[in-house]
Amino acid sequence: MLHPRRSAQEVLLCDVCDTVPLQSHCELCNISLCTNCVGKHLSDFSKRHNVIPFLQRNSATNNPKCPTHADKHCELFCEKCDIPVCSTCVSSGKHKGHDLSEVLKEKQSKIQRIEIDLEELKTRIYPRYEEIVSVLQTEKEQLKTNYGKLTTAADQKGDVWHRKITEVEEMEKKHLAVLENQSDEIKHRITELRQIIPEENTGLQ
Repeated sequence: MLHPRRSAQEVLLCDVCDTVPLQSHCELCNISLCTNCVGKHLSDFSKRHNVIPFLQRNSATNNPKCPTHADKHCELFCEKCDIPVCSTCVSSGKHKGHDLSEVLKEKQSKIQRIEIDLEELKTRIYPRYEEIVSVLQTEKEQLKTNYGKLTTAADQKGDVWHRKITEVEEMEKKHLAVLENQSDEIKHRITELRQIIPEENTGLQ
């Protein structure tokens, strides 16, 4: 009998029926069961089971707390709803017909995807933007040199070529403006990437 000052929530209940105190635990499904529900659980031949006494289970769990059922941990991940779910969520029927996977595997999979994306930012995308900036700077320098030669050549023709000199200078300004805009856009992208990539992991200054 429960102590009168203790609430019913202090009793660990079966994850399936949520009414009877649990006594067993299925390690492979990561679900706790009462005596009555063990047989039903084992009758599901679609997957393997390993039922052990509840006290022999690994008490340390990395599964997240269920946002809907505060006393439950989420053992599964609903692929359709894109959220972790506990056994009570599943038994409620809200995720009937949905593809379910182990929540820790899904968490690890997302971490791996993030690490892959971060590595691509560091090793491919960021260096590529820096390379583009370098190329644009070289093009600007070559542009100034080439237009300088044209201006000098036109200037040697005297007043006859004065109008041509003005046209050349206007062309130079327009061309430089295009390159400056491209350079500014790439530098802006690099600044955004530096905010995404942790400095201590990239070695970038």
